[in-house]
Amino acid sequence: MVLENRFYKIGQEGGTFVVGYWWNPVSGERKSCCVRDYDYEDGSRDRDDLYYEPIDREVSKLFERKVLGRVFEGDLVEVVKGRTIEHGFVGRVKKVYPFKDRYGRVFADYVYFEDGRKINMDNVKWVEEDAE
Repeated sequence: MVLENRFYKIGQEGGTFVVGYWWNPVSGERKSCCVRDYDYEDGSRDRDDLYYEPIDREVSKLFERKVLGRVFEGDLVEVVKGRTIEHGFVGRVKKVYPFKDRYGRVFADYVYFEDGRKINMDNVKWVEEDAE
């Protein structure tokens, strides 16, 4: 995937005040703005061009990997912290599973590797694979 030096829409959220999010993967800059405000009946704060702009799912996933440190099933990751698996281990993620406490609250996200081992997601980093 070849990315241009421009802003890509990576998300949108809200209720009566809807905010859109954009990210430039080349420069690393982030922007956000109000795209719809239902409290103003005259539509004076609505930005239809930005509200209806589609979210780029590939760039959104890349943002989550590079900026937020999230990994997904099928990703190649390297262990950089922790005690259960040696540092420097590189493996493919088979499954990402939330670890819950006895009350059902999510305590942490765990990464399960293809060989059956698991580790906290905070202890791994995404490894960018070479495009061939």
